[in-house]
Amino acid sequence: MIEGERETLAIALDHAWRWYENRRGRAVLLLQILVLWLAILGTAYGVAVQAGQYGLAGSLGVLAAVSVAATDLETSRLRASAQLGAEAVTELQGRLADALSTETMRLNQREQAGRPPTPTFLGLDSGRWLAFVSIAVAFAGSLYTWLFLS
Repeated sequence: MIEGERETLAIALDHAWRWYENRRGRAVLLLQILVLWLAILGTAYGVAVQAGQYGLAGSLGVLAAVSVAATDLETSRLRASAQLGAEAVTELQGRLADALSTETMRLNQREQAGRPPTPTFLGLDSGRWLAFVSIAVAFAGSLYTWLFLS
C-alpha cells in the first residue's frame, strides 16, 4: 500500500469514527435531557396535586409518557445510525491493520469479541423494556390521578 492510500484510509477511519461518536453522543445527550425533563415534570406533578389541580397533574403524566416514547424512538434511530459507523470503523481498522501489519489496530473487533451479549427478553433489550415500563407507569399515574384523586 502506498503512502497516499494509507492517508486516505486514515481519513476514512477518522470520518467513520466521528460519525459513530456523534450519533452515540447525541443519543446520550437526549437521555440526559430526558432525565432532567422528567425531574421537572415530576416536580410540576407534585405541585399540581398539592394545589388540587388533578386534571393538570394527570396531563403532566401523559406528557411524561409521550416524552419517554419520543426519546426512545429517537435514541433507537441514533443507535442504528451509529451502528453503521461502527461497521465502517471495524472494516477500516482491519484494512489499516493489514496495511501496517499491526494486528492490535483491530480495536473495535477486539472490543466486540470481549463484550458479553446484550441481555434481551422477548426480543427486546433492557433499554427498550425500561422505556415501556416508564410509559406504562406514567399512564397509570395519570389514570390514578384522574380517577381516584379528583
